[in-house]
Amino acid sequence: MKITINDSDLEEILFEKDFHAAYDGLTDIVEQETLLFDNRIGYTDISEIWFDGVHTLRRRTQLNQEVCLNAKSESSVFEMHFSLAGNAEVESLNSKVNYSFGPQQHNFYYSSNFEGKFRGGKQDVPNDVFEIHFTENYFNRFVDSESKTIDRFLQSIDKQEFNNYLSPHNMPITAQMNLILSEINQCQRKGVLKRLFLESKILELFMLQIEQFESVQATPASEKFKKEDVEKIYHAQRLLEQNIAQPYSLLELAHKVGLNDFKLKKGFKMLFGTTVFGYLHEIRMQQSKRMLLEENKPVKEVAAYCGYQYVQHFTTAFKNKFGITPGKLAHS
Repeated sequence: MKITINDSDLEEILFEKDFHAAYDGLTDIVEQETLLFDNRIGYTDISEIWFDGVHTLRRRTQLNQEVCLNAKSESSVFEMHFSLAGNAEVESLNSKVNYSFGPQQHNFYYSSNFEGKFRGGKQDVPNDVFEIHFTENYFNRFVDSESKTIDRFLQSIDKQEFNNYLSPHNMPITAQMNLILSEINQCQRKGVLKRLFLESKILELFMLQIEQFESVQATPASEKFKKEDVEKIYHAQRLLEQNIAQPYSLLELAHKVGLNDFKLKKGFKMLFGTTVFGYLHEIRMQQSKRMLLEENKPVKEVAAYCGYQYVQHFTTAFKNKFGITPGKLAHS
């Protein structure tokens, strides 16, 4: 895959890089770090790992101005996409499909000869993305797995020329998924032990993606919502993500999206597997962890950002979630 970052007028190339296209048959594990920093543009920090049939990419970006990122790949790839923080929109030029991700969302894609572009302006919150790519040879090991979900996904690929996704709507990253992603990113093992650990965690993540999708699909017809109501529930999800520090009450949120509170509660639980404020709590905790570890923010400031009036209440919630106090985490 080739990635090019241009200025907003597409006249100046600010960054260009070719990433590994073929990683089938690699006998070793390969790791690489790429940092692009410019006081005018902002920064992009990319961490990559390759081993036989698998490529992982963690990208953290914060922009100070509008830029355009172009990506082009002549290889077919299956992608597990996890949006950890921030917002991003990607326009696929060959399929004319736009992909939009908010914080704590995921999906699974197949892309053939992908060509797309991302336009972004100044960002107050870094865009943090984790991608896992499988080659076709690697993914083919799941073809005869007797999974109806995978069978349907492959059938949809046969019917369309370009991009396909597992779910028409992005799904929420669960607490269990966040834990596995954290374990992957913090793995200190080396060599073959690291490869075995990463591959086991990646396959566990893929299993959780399939299970979550199947649980939504298995919802009885009597409990399914109209398409317009589903869109309203996803709108409520976005409003939650955009107002972490000062969230709406349940009634206010229902009014904002045009649903009654009962339908919003029931629909949110059906789509996301958790309550409205259970989802908000998960976003707050993950965001607070990132602010402590990556931005070195004071605990008091993080608590206030996450909507806690009293630091001790935030400390209790954080320890219940991660098993460590925010103060100890910040100094670990």
